[in-house]
Amino acid sequence: MVRLTFKGASQEVGRSAFLVDDGDKILLDYGVKLTPHGTEYPLPVKTNLNAAIISHAHLDHSGNLPHLFKETNCLAYMTPPTLDIAKILWYDTLKIAGLEGMDAKFDKDEITKTEKFTFPIGYDKPMHITDNTQVTFYDAGHIVGSAITELKLRNKTLVYSGDYRYVETRLHGPAEFEKVKECDYLITESTYGDRDHPSRKETEKRFVENVQETIDRGGHALLPSFAVGRSQEIIDVLSEYNVEAPIYYDGMGQKVARVYLDNPSFLKDHKLLKRALEKVNWVKNFKMRKSALKQPSIIVCTSGMMQGGSVYAYLPEIYNDKNSKIMLTGFQVEETPGRTLLETGKINLEGLNVKVKADVQHYDFSAHAGRDELFRAIKKLSPEKVICVHGDKTVTGKFARDIKAEGFEAIIPELGKEIEL
Repeated sequence: MVRLTFKGASQEVGRSAFLVDDGDKILLDYGVKLTPHGTEYPLPVKTNLNAAIISHAHLDHSGNLPHLFKETNCLAYMTPPTLDIAKILWYDTLKIAGLEGMDAKFDKDEITKTEKFTFPIGYDKPMHITDNTQVTFYDAGHIVGSAITELKLRNKTLVYSGDYRYVETRLHGPAEFEKVKECDYLITESTYGDRDHPSRKETEKRFVENVQETIDRGGHALLPSFAVGRSQEIIDVLSEYNVEAPIYYDGMGQKVARVYLDNPSFLKDHKLLKRALEKVNWVKNFKMRKSALKQPSIIVCTSGMMQGGSVYAYLPEIYNDKNSKIMLTGFQVEETPGRTLLETGKINLEGLNVKVKADVQHYDFSAHAGRDELFRAIKKLSPEKVICVHGDKTVTGKFARDIKAEGFEAIIPELGKEIEL
């Protein structure tokens, strides 16, 4: 009998955490949920763990792992790039918590312990993590190092999708579900279970045309981007389409980009990304920020939802310029500054709610599977049961109904509840 307990990401996006109990106790992800009102954490794990597995480095999947190591000495398993990027994000969490006078739930000692107890595994390398449990990672096509997790338990095989894309993107090939030989139970993300994404090629073309048009009329293209994955992809797109303008790269994405470059085997075309990153100006100080604003330019910076970050070094000079554009390329959570800007045309600058005269645009560069991709994965794996996680309540409900209409058993878990498979 396999038991699953849902510690997070149940009818919500964020704080992924799922406890698998087949005699051995395996934790799948241990993330946080960042909201405009503070950080929400997964429910505590009150059992002795045999192992923890992290699907990828994004904070909603890895962000609370160091807190786990306050009390556990189990081994954690993830790909090498996942560990490298997660460390960047964990230390940034400590920095932000210190600036805001908040409790990060862990400290540097726990990060050091987490790293000490982490066993990095590459793709396609089966490994016994207990006497009765074998894990294999396959490329999920989401960000560098993201993994589909195949768990061979005593009598059943459980597959955890993590976050994935099942189509080719600029930096990654499609998720490698074809390599999964059997699947009794599938835990799948449901983020876009009710809709598909527009064509990536068409989105890139429209995006680049608007960037170039902004430069040609003497403005700045300000591109607030997620530090992990999105900022590197945007730079690769701009390079591929030969946009004629100086590109400035600012913020934490620089550290993440170095991890990308240090892990060529985890990318579709390492050389193209390396060439693109070599073309841009890596902003190192205030003087370079001023230089970026002296001429029409492209500025790729953090954060993707405009919740702080280096974007605020440029906004005071750009928001009032009708020739400039603020171009968002990621999902904007409700009540975040990015979402407010899209809906109202206003942004809070130094305590003042100002009207933005620069054009504001949004482009769908999502690294999550759309509805069609989700169903292609389900049909490829053909599991006995599909457990729908990592999607808001309305989307997950519709997704589960559609799964049942295709002849599969779908389960919508509740936070804190245990189910038997």
